[in-house]
Amino acid sequence: MNARRRGALLLATFALSWAVSFAAIQALRDDDHRPALPPGAAATDSPHSAAPTASSADAVSLTATLTGTRHSDELAFEVTEARARTVPPAEVRDCNQFATWAQRDGALPVGLEPVHVLTVRAERSVDVSVHGVEAVPVAQIRREREQGPWVELTCRDGRPTPTAAPDARDVAGPHVLVPGQTIRLPVDLTGPGSAGDTFPTGGWSYYLRVDLEVDGVPQRRELRDEAGGPFHCCGRTTFMGYQAARYEWTISPSSRSVTVRN
Repeated sequence: MNARRRGALLLATFALSWAVSFAAIQALRDDDHRPALPPGAAATDSPHSAAPTASSADAVSLTATLTGTRHSDELAFEVTEARARTVPPAEVRDCNQFATWAQRDGALPVGLEPVHVLTVRAERSVDVSVHGVEAVPVAQIRREREQGPWVELTCRDGRPTPTAAPDARDVAGPHVLVPGQTIRLPVDLTGPGSAGDTFPTGGWSYYLRVDLEVDGVPQRRELRDEAGGPFHCCGRTTFMGYQAARYEWTISPSSRSVTVRN
């Protein structure tokens, strides 16, 4: 073997030895910087190989329904007299549909403070506590005098007034739910800060800000109506002793007849 071949062989042997040594040192260094596993945990090939559990944000779905106003035993709306003297669309066949249509048509529930019901649906076993529900005003609703006169409109359909109460009187909970369970909770609005006012005077568009805990994790949700827009409340038909005219629609679903009474 001549000198040139011996030199090439020595050089190759040196390079191979250096590469093996470098790989071993690098492996030891990686082990030193790898986080320690908790007791009883098994090592995995990838930090993402474990299936993630459902987050608290996905554990419950939450919706709100405007059901009336405080200190009122029926749902009445502030509308123009011209609207009160007409009849609802053909698809409105009972007072529940009337209420939905009236609000969509721009009518305001008559009263001083809106009343809502929260519907909570569990997607898995979960503990839920609602700590506060605040009405957040978006824009004031101004009634123009030339559009009026404004009157109060109620509905009758010959059916007994629903007496089913929400599922729980204590909205604050806690409520332990199983997968697929749905509960309805009454809402008492809380005022911002220490002012104590729960709803501004007059008609307003607003959304609800809900503070809750899901499995001990604080959350804040913003809720709007079923169409994704703001809620609207509240109309006023009494001013310094003056009571606006009151109209009543009596709807008969079977015959599709509507009686307008002043």
